[in-house]
Amino acid sequence: MPETHMLKAYDKRVDATYKLLETYIGIVSRDAKQIGLNKQKADAAVAAQSTFPLEWKLNKDLYDSIPFKGYTARQKPSAVSGKDRLYYDRNASFEKYIKQWNNFEPAITVKKPVAYVIPKAWSRVVELLKLNGVKLQQLSSDTKLDLEMYYIKDYKTAAAPYEGHYIHSAVLVNPVRQTLQFYKGDYLVYVNQPQNRYIVETLEPQGTDSFFNWNFFDSILGQKEHYSAYVFEDTAAQLLKDHPELKNLLEQEKSKNPDLAKNAAAQLQFVYKNSAYYEKTHLRYPIGRLLEPLKDSTK
Repeated sequence: MPETHMLKAYDKRVDATYKLLETYIGIVSRDAKQIGLNKQKADAAVAAQSTFPLEWKLNKDLYDSIPFKGYTARQKPSAVSGKDRLYYDRNASFEKYIKQWNNFEPAITVKKPVAYVIPKAWSRVVELLKLNGVKLQQLSSDTKLDLEMYYIKDYKTAAAPYEGHYIHSAVLVNPVRQTLQFYKGDYLVYVNQPQNRYIVETLEPQGTDSFFNWNFFDSILGQKEHYSAYVFEDTAAQLLKDHPELKNLLEQEKSKNPDLAKNAAAQLQFVYKNSAYYEKTHLRYPIGRLLEPLKDSTK
């Protein structure tokens, strides 16, 4: 990578970029056959890979010591504000050894499923998968599938946009086995292909550059159904009467959480969220993980 940043003169930046491109072309021309063989080996390895890292962390305990040349940083009055500003003293060069941290380890890993199941309503995701060479199949008939579904437990969102998106991060998920209805034309993405890494890193919501983190599924984050407290009070009372296990669960939570015990609205919300009335799709990531092969459901 050339250091063609603004600290260099324009002609030097152009020259460095030109020479780098010349080098690329020379290497690719010289080693074209070997590059092709390496690509085939890499594709085969990724197609067979079973576990994928989704996020990485820096190991601060491992580092190298490398020589570094620089100029001494000093402060001087700013001609704009009169306050101290940074400058590098070209008359005070130095060379010293500094630490280089360059060891990253997987922070989150996931085992690939047999396939991902994508409802056809999420057409933009399907289009991008196809654009990146991913092979998809479609269900040939309506069918119920036993899947692992994720519920989004927590996430953070950037305060300012990046590339037109408010990027999510630090995603936590709760995997739940469910049997759900899918329909003819919904998509299956089998992960036995060279694009495995792209498939897993974009369809797993915890992936750094997942479709979820890039806001493709933000509609699942908003709750669309709720209740009128005045009306639901009587319903909730009947639920506690008809379902002793729900009443016991509420009492357990109240004993553990004094704030809940003092808050009538929070207790009503607790009953609602643990009842059949609660919106089942709220915070449920819509793409399922198929853990066992299907028999006869594709075209």
